[in-house]
Amino acid sequence: MVEAFNGALEAEIMGYERALRAVNLKPTDKIPLLGRVGNTRFGERLTGVKRSEGDRYLRAIHETLDVDLIYVLETLIDRKPIEQKEDTVYGRFEDFKDSFSRYDSFHIAYEGCTLARSKTATQLWVVERPFKTYREMLRHLKNYDPREYEPKSAEEIAEICRRTYQHYQGILKDLTLVAGQTYLTLFTFFIVRVGWRFLARLMLKDVEVFDEVAEKYADVMRRHTEAWAESGIKVFVCHDDIAFREGPVMSPDWFREHVFPLYKKIWQPLKNRGIKVLFLSDGNYLSLIDGLIEAGAEGFKINPDARLSRRDIEKLCANYGGKKVLALSPRWDIIKNRGVEEAVSEVEFITALAQRFNGVFFHGLGNTPHIEACYRAWVRNREKRKDSPEP
Repeated sequence: MVEAFNGALEAEIMGYERALRAVNLKPTDKIPLLGRVGNTRFGERLTGVKRSEGDRYLRAIHETLDVDLIYVLETLIDRKPIEQKEDTVYGRFEDFKDSFSRYDSFHIAYEGCTLARSKTATQLWVVERPFKTYREMLRHLKNYDPREYEPKSAEEIAEICRRTYQHYQGILKDLTLVAGQTYLTLFTFFIVRVGWRFLARLMLKDVEVFDEVAEKYADVMRRHTEAWAESGIKVFVCHDDIAFREGPVMSPDWFREHVFPLYKKIWQPLKNRGIKVLFLSDGNYLSLIDGLIEAGAEGFKINPDARLSRRDIEKLCANYGGKKVLALSPRWDIIKNRGVEEAVSEVEFITALAQRFNGVFFHGLGNTPHIEACYRAWVRNREKRKDSPEP
């Protein structure tokens, strides 16, 4: 429930401070914004600055949109620009690593795989893995230790995390709070490493093999969260794709037994430093939230691909609003494929909910043909009202 508006908030605060207040469930002068609004073309038109201007554009877009919180992966700050004439090129990770901007544990997930990259890709995709059949995959995993493929020491990883955080926070200063992130936290690592088809069979038929590799991989991820814990961040975002639009990949009990204890292990270095841990996944993972809270998550970003009903979102806010950090967005299928009135109505629905609770971020207003109208609705409804209704 929103606390009474107090004198300390009568003067507008900057995004960095607003985000800190929000993740600590304190009242804010505006609904906090997670990430940007619109696409690059919209951003260039709004700021008058070209994306090609690099850091100048980065600061201008965050200042113009008044973005409060972003999250970044361990980043190769001085990476070489991609110079690719072909539509698609193929190779091993070693062939791409000098122009691949992200560290995390992609080099481990991609090890031994044939990869492909398009001209504009921010990710590589797996074309061929070191095994072709399920039996070959089992033999591979039984002799596989992901810890052996992390060549960087804890000190080297910590330096990468510090440089990443200091780079982005140094550009944005008090405009925006920069959080750290892992992408291949655990489950997504298996998706990349073995593929969905084999992973589904592994979880159902040979879960003890999954458990053994997952335990070893969690040691790798803990090394990365230990590094982030030393970087200076205040907030950490954990990405792991554990759900489809229809619901979780496996039951809540399965995750409680096989995954969540490892999350707790991975997040512990962050928790020890008082760093807020927020979780995000594609799909509808609402039934897993209680288990994630038990593991240590303090907030949840709901991606728009989940296509939650308004009733589901209202129930989510009734259960966790003001108690945990939430990041909510309009439904993509509505703001992209429906008329302008329905798109604006989605923005107004989310902002109305965010008015009622502390710690609710707005996000996900991306590439929509109605961006102008949706953006105006967002700006119009962003200011926190002193007479916000109680839930």
